[in-house]
Amino acid sequence: MIPGVKNKTRMTFSNCGLIFIFNAAVFFFLGCGLVEQEKSRVVMVVGSREITTEALKKDMEFLSAGMNGLERHQDQYRNQLAEQLIGHYLILEYGKEKGIALPEGALQSALDDITREYGEEAFKEALLREYVDFDQWKDQLGEQLLEFKILETVSKDVAPPTYREIEQYFKNNPAEFRCPKMVKFRQIVTRTRGEAESLLKRIKNGENMSELARQYSIAPEAESGGEVGWIARAHLEEGMGRGLFSMPQGKLSPIVETPYGYHIFRVLAIRPGIVKELPDVIEQIETKLLRQKREIFLEKWIENLGTHFEVKINQDLLNNVELYENL
Repeated sequence: MIPGVKNKTRMTFSNCGLIFIFNAAVFFFLGCGLVEQEKSRVVMVVGSREITTEALKKDMEFLSAGMNGLERHQDQYRNQLAEQLIGHYLILEYGKEKGIALPEGALQSALDDITREYGEEAFKEALLREYVDFDQWKDQLGEQLLEFKILETVSKDVAPPTYREIEQYFKNNPAEFRCPKMVKFRQIVTRTRGEAESLLKRIKNGENMSELARQYSIAPEAESGGEVGWIARAHLEEGMGRGLFSMPQGKLSPIVETPYGYHIFRVLAIRPGIVKELPDVIEQIETKLLRQKREIFLEKWIENLGTHFEVKINQDLLNNVELYENL
């Protein structure tokens, strides 16, 4: 982490589709259990699909990859995973009924993309860390891709937003289209004021700040000569933000003390804040509103699937599903 730069939460969705994006589902519990449950070990029935405790366990572990062990063993968390999986099974049952299938070669193409992006060895190592068998993961990825295909098919006729809706969204969310002032700067960070004073003197005497940063700065960007890319004031420690955003381009700062150490700054470039106009963002808004419309449509659609296909759950068996027993 760059000293003084606040952590920015980032959520990304990778090409491998390791999470199910729609959680809505009808969830019926059977207190008495299913007939001959000890023999069949069927924990869940969704339409024509019978899910055994072992199959459900594998699907839950696939869905919860990356979560910590404590979360995985909470009863409430187990039920949340089951809810998400019911939605997944309902979608697949609909696809089966309507004859929706993946195009030939789609799964292999997705696998090729994943290994190309992450590297084959790194990808296999990631699976091993999560105790996931590759063939099992491949089968579940295929189901996930099929789910996306089904959702895409059923939502393709959702009407796009009107111009009036786009215009109204633009008016109601002005902050979303305001780009704050940003700066690009170089810094040296030291542990003591004495070190910083010595380096500041050397810079003023003509030594190269970039080279000094590489040699003496304790900040992670030292390897790149202390250069920090475009950043807004809101993402900086208060003292850093106050100093950097009051400096003209090219000026060398006095020593600034922060909880991260003693800083010397030089502003390399300044990008003024701007407010975007509607024509500049109309496609962006249209994409966002269409996505929201499809999500609302699909949530209701999945709920309705629970009345079209029979859903049964043996709660006693579900309660006994243990995730990641080796952790």
